[in-house]
Amino acid sequence: MNPASHAAADASAIGHLSLVEYPHPALLRRARPVTRLDAGLQEAVERMFDIMYEAQGIGLAAPQVALPYRLFVVNCAGRRGDGEEHVFINPVISRPRGTAVQEEGCLSLPGVRMDVRRPQRVVVDAWSLAGDPIHLDLDGLLSRVVQHEFDHLEGRLFTDRLPDAAALEVRRDLETFREVFLGKQSRGEVPGDETLLAELDRLTAARC
Repeated sequence: MNPASHAAADASAIGHLSLVEYPHPALLRRARPVTRLDAGLQEAVERMFDIMYEAQGIGLAAPQVALPYRLFVVNCAGRRGDGEEHVFINPVISRPRGTAVQEEGCLSLPGVRMDVRRPQRVVVDAWSLAGDPIHLDLDGLLSRVVQHEFDHLEGRLFTDRLPDAAALEVRRDLETFREVFLGKQSRGEVPGDETLLAELDRLTAARC
């Protein structure tokens, strides 16, 4: 490998992935559309499924592993080998119908669970990891999970959808998460925001 190609590889390298918690900067800004599907992204998606199963989740968005891309993975069964694994790249949600209230949690806000009102049904258009178009009319749990993960791509958490009284109730939890995160940064266990944002910008430039 010549130096130029080695530099190009480094520029697109994703590296180690792990679950991040609020208020990591990746969770608070809008993800960017993916314009390049490569081996690094395929490996990242496989690792996202691993992380999701290890955390006993049923959906995981790229910002939750500090990737700035508009993609998420879902398996409503929550166990490898059961249910159906879905990968949604550059999703668009349309045709919201009905309304439903159901309790939600989030792997990036462990221990926080609240009732959230969302449309009962939506249509999602996206791309698969193979580059094939996806068009699904969703209802029930899959509809809710897709909407929850799509919110992550918009830089939103489910707590942003709570009515005033519930939002006030959860505010203390969010402040605790913030204090813990800032403490880790002050001890050098987590890089500072400037470093985290620079890494998000690097990954964005590589595939968006």
